[in-house]
Amino acid sequence: MENNMLRPVLVAVLAVSATVLTFGGASGQPSAQPPVKAPECLRNVNIWDYTTVPGNRSLIVTDKSRRKYRVDFVAPCYNLQHQFGLGFKTFAPGALACVTRGDSVLMRDPVGPNQCIIDKVVPYTPAMEQADRAARQGARR
Repeated sequence: MENNMLRPVLVAVLAVSATVLTFGGASGQPSAQPPVKAPECLRNVNIWDYTTVPGNRSLIVTDKSRRKYRVDFVAPCYNLQHQFGLGFKTFAPGALACVTRGDSVLMRDPVGPNQCIIDKVVPYTPAMEQADRAARQGARR
């Protein structure tokens, strides 16, 4: 007898709990958060192309999705413009690791250093591209 009396109370408690979990409490708004966008990063496995920047302090790298990144070096990195292929050495494990500060750009250069230490990697915005283009045109004059 006692078990039959508890059953409606238990059903009511479960229904209220499900409502609270579904609608986020008394506010009546769904509690679902918008999906968090993963930070944009240059992944070693996705590197497609690169362009040298005058001054030997940076490199513009394009990934397979055609997003561009500016890779800045700790010190000048000479002879990049004479390389036919570069490698990137990351210290983070896995193929999907982002290229970050402290990683290296490797090149085959029997005369000088064969690696350049990366200071930072930032998305290469259209504004940055326009400023670089203007600086190159100013240097030609």
